[in-house]
Amino acid sequence: MKDWEKKAKAEYDAELEKQTFAYRQWIKENEKLSAGDMSLMDHFAILYYEKGIPDYLPDKEFLIFHKEYGKVPGAAIQKMLDIFLSENDVNIIYGDEDVEVAKGDRRNPWFKPDWSPDTYESLPYFGSLVAIRKSFIQDRIREIPDIYDMDAVLDMLVKDTKPYHLDMIVYTGTVDAEDREAKHIVPDFPDDKPVKVSVIIPSKDHPEMLGRCIIGLTSLTDYRDMEILVIDNGSSEENRKQYEILKDIYGFEYYYERMQFNFSRMCNIGALRASGEVLLFLNDDTEVLGRDWLRIMASVAMQPHVGAVGAKLYYPFESDEIPRIQHDGITNTVLGPVHKMGGMRDNGSIYHGQNLCDRDVIAVTGACMAVEKKKFNIAGGFFEELVVAYNDVDLCFSLYEKGFLNVIRNDVRLIHHESVSRGSDESDARKKRRMQEWLELYKRHPQMYGRDPFYNRNLVQTRLDVEYNVNNSCDHERKGVASHAQIIPVPAESSSGLIQRKLGIDINLQYYIDSADVHYEFDDNGDYIRQWVIEGWSAPMKQPLWYYTRKLILVGEGKEAYLVDMFPKYRQDVRSVMNLQEGAELSGFVCRISADDLADGEYRLGFYYVSVKNDKTYVKYTDSFVRISKDNIPVLRKEEKS
Repeated sequence: MKDWEKKAKAEYDAELEKQTFAYRQWIKENEKLSAGDMSLMDHFAILYYEKGIPDYLPDKEFLIFHKEYGKVPGAAIQKMLDIFLSENDVNIIYGDEDVEVAKGDRRNPWFKPDWSPDTYESLPYFGSLVAIRKSFIQDRIREIPDIYDMDAVLDMLVKDTKPYHLDMIVYTGTVDAEDREAKHIVPDFPDDKPVKVSVIIPSKDHPEMLGRCIIGLTSLTDYRDMEILVIDNGSSEENRKQYEILKDIYGFEYYYERMQFNFSRMCNIGALRASGEVLLFLNDDTEVLGRDWLRIMASVAMQPHVGAVGAKLYYPFESDEIPRIQHDGITNTVLGPVHKMGGMRDNGSIYHGQNLCDRDVIAVTGACMAVEKKKFNIAGGFFEELVVAYNDVDLCFSLYEKGFLNVIRNDVRLIHHESVSRGSDESDARKKRRMQEWLELYKRHPQMYGRDPFYNRNLVQTRLDVEYNVNNSCDHERKGVASHAQIIPVPAESSSGLIQRKLGIDINLQYYIDSADVHYEFDDNGDYIRQWVIEGWSAPMKQPLWYYTRKLILVGEGKEAYLVDMFPKYRQDVRSVMNLQEGAELSGFVCRISADDLADGEYRLGFYYVSVKNDKTYVKYTDSFVRISKDNIPVLRKEEKS
């Protein structure tokens, strides 16, 4: 292997490892571990979690309880001491953890949320290590029924303090942390008196769908103290008559007003007319599963610290198959709100019980959301300028900012025929509207941008990722990065043939352009940055990918073209198809182009390959075009074949 080839292959392998071993890369970028100053142990006593509180507390200021067969990094001990000494109100510290499967090979990190009381009540998640101020235990030890049961001890202690989450690895075990069984605690109503629930259903021109939803409410639900309000924004006369028939049969209140679709306004109209203490906003394309769901949601919504309560929603499924999750809580990343676990099968335990336990979350979907009416009013109701998207997230943000916690209940399940009522969100006009509402959401809540205390910052922040993956931040995902765009004369497309193949110029390029979209993020000054993002994959069939550097060409109507740098992206899907081609793993690419770098217009897309060996170029144009406008989002189209 020649020197140039060795160098190119080494660079390729380094990038491949970076993108395929996410946690290994995370450790390199985020951890600077040390053995720690052993004098720190003058402040701590190390005890085994399994044995509980000893009969006589050690003569130390702070106690660390951890599971056997693991180790605590010295850097974590240093950080815990710093927190205890500087924060007098911190009495309990817990942190993140991982597993060492072989010497130096750490895997399976468990990145946890900040203090989440409802999550802890359903599934105690402190895991394998907890540090406690000794004086805090001493003051309460007589109240603890069983000091040898550490779980029972913690259950007592967390009632009197707010535990501190240290977002670093504080414990490395030799076996994976054990998943516990989730508990679903249904609280009593205040004064043990059930409250009236007002079920508010926006609906238009879907009498069959509404009928199915109403049947579930009236026949399958065992909670009787409820009223149903249907808000119709202008059904046809024929469908309006069908709604009137349903009203007579099932006895709900029917409000009809011709107006443009505005989910927020329709919900607010229902809230104004509602007489219940709890408001339940429900899409007409939902189906009830189970009988006790409404009592659970109403009783949780009435808890003093709770804001909005959401349910687990499924896509439609056959009775004999494992259902796919449509919604199980929302996280808030730098790309905006993300529905976690969307599309995943609800099978087993997903990331330490996220699909099983009841959880504090930053937001829940308005497709099925319960909130106490007085809290709804305190938060200002639905913001009516958010007509379609993010209005539910906006309300949840407002509730959180008022001091309430939003909760997802995994023991409440409904089927959701998503977006049947208003169609797909994929048209250009709807994409543009959605981005405008995204910007409006964070203009209203600037302090919430990229912030989610219930979603660890070490989990993916820069992809719309439904799973719980490590945030290793590949180059194409990093905040603020952009592809360099250079203006060049339009290059001629390379010819193919015997001579070209002998010269090594014909590389028989395989490719596909997947998407063109817009990427928004806020800079450190609070101003938003807009980028055009073009993604796809390309790889030569004749030689390994690392023989070349790649760029994207955008050719407009003039004599000049834009030559744009690419960020490589791992593509397992391409690898599985091109399984014999060397370098197919990193055949993916992402171009993030500043919106100010390209003039408005339509561009033909192509590839510009340069040989690492001899600088020979290969140019291939595609049948893909992208239309770019400063006032809109990119629109990708394929050339029509004659």
